Amino acid sequence: MKLTLKDIKDAEKVLSAILLTQIEFKLAYRIEKITNKLVSHIEKIEDFRLDLVKKYGVPEKDKDGKATGRTSVPPEKYEEFNAEFIKYLEQESEVDAQAIPFELLENSGIKVSPADMTVMKKFIAEPKRTVTV
Repeated sequence: MKLTLKDIKDAEKVLSAILLTQIEFKLAYRIEKITNKLVSHIEKIEDFRLDLVKKYGVPEKDKDGKATGRTSVPPEKYEEFNAEFIKYLEQESEVDAQAIPFELLENSGIKVSPADMTVMKKFIAEPKRTVTV
């Protein structure tokens, strides 16, 4: 399936929450497989974000002026940082994963918000329609 890096980043939070839910074995297996396929992409996204923090950030200091060992992006650099990160997240990537059949999710007991469904619908195969004559 073809996804943007933003799709992958957004899915990370939703999938992480679902992974902690007790669900039917077959569905758990499918979700775990998708999550594993996304892990390397998520790691690359985080590496890129950290590189941007190094590029635009400044070392943080405590109230005594001593370095804390952390780096943060100051407000005057945040717009540049954010623009570069958003541009990066627009890239598409091919993810070798099968969509989850709608029917497998339908009675799973998983509760998601409409916002979460917007993220997850890219990973769900449309429901099979029955034709009656």
